[in-house]
Formats: sequence, C-alpha cells, structure tokens
Amino acid sequence: MLSSTTRIPLLVTAVAAVVIAACDGSATPTAPARSATGAPTRALASAGGADRIVDENVYDMSDTFTAIVCDDGTQSELIALEGQIYERFIVQFNSANGTHAFYHTMPIGLRGTGTESGEEFRVKEQEHGSFHQALGLEGTYRQVIKLESRTSKRAFSLVVRGHYTMTPNWDVVVEREKVTTVCDG
Repeated sequence: MLSSTTRIPLLVTAVAAVVIAACDGSATPTAPARSATGAPTRALASAGGADRIVDENVYDMSDTFTAIVCDDGTQSELIALEGQIYERFIVQFNSANGTHAFYHTMPIGLRGTGTESGEEFRVKEQEHGSFHQALGLEGTYRQVIKLESRTSKRAFSLVVRGHYTMTPNWDVVVEREKVTTVCDG
C-alpha cells in the first residue's frame, strides 16, 4: 500500500513519462510495479485538437502476498495470491495544453490461500483515480482491498481514499488521505 506522499511523486513521474514519450516519439517503456503477463496494449487517438493515449496491462499476482492489519490490532493472516489484475491508464491532452489522466484496475480470477490455515479467500483489489494538470496538478484516488474466507466467512477490508492539489512548482497545497479498515474475524 502506497501512502499519498509516495503515490504523488510516482504519479507525477508516470504522467511525465507518458507525456514525454508522447511528445518526443520515444518508444522507451517505463517499468510497471508488477511484471506484466502479456504485451501491453497501447492506442493513440486524436480528435478536435485533443490527443488520447490508452495503455492497458494485465499483471500476474502469483507468488505475491497480502495481509490487512486493522486499527484495533486484529489482522488477517498472510494470504498467498493467485490470478491477475487488469489495469487501464488513459491520458488525454486537450487543445488548451491541459492533461487529464485516469486509471482503473480490476481483478481477473484473483483469489488467495491463507498461509497458516490453508483457507481459500475471495480477493477484491480495485483502484481508480483521476488527475488533471493545467496550471498545477490535482487528483483523487481510491483503492479497495477485500479478503473474505469462503469457509469461515472471516472478512478483512482496507479502503484508501485521497485527494491532493499541487502548484505549478510541484508544491503540495492540499493533501488528504483517509484509510478505513474493517476486520470481522
């Protein structure tokens, strides 16, 4: 889980890399956070003075682990993940030199197994965000991770919501993040 302090510079770097690659025609890819399981799909469209780049990837989550720790000290066991995460990242450049970026993820056959109990867990991992840049940078994001045991019905969830605003000099003006955890197990 990335905090907003970490997420903002990563986002700025990702948007800047896409903008630079789109502007200079460079085909140098940026490294994804997780290894992609197939060739990414990238499309470039242009209409009415605006350009749009769509980048789609599928990441294999096998051999990764997750756990959720709640505020009251309870926690899930370590869960070994299997399955994939689909990610779609869209960057739009408008005729007024503004940039808008959107991303969305969703699970594909994502499931988990408790490393201690061997229980099967349903896993939901979903993120989305939108970011706008004109005279500064403004963005919001939301990440949801839910783990639910199929047999004992133990359930753990983590929701992170955030918003930030930055000046054209990249100074953070507003930075809010709310983390909510629920442990029922």
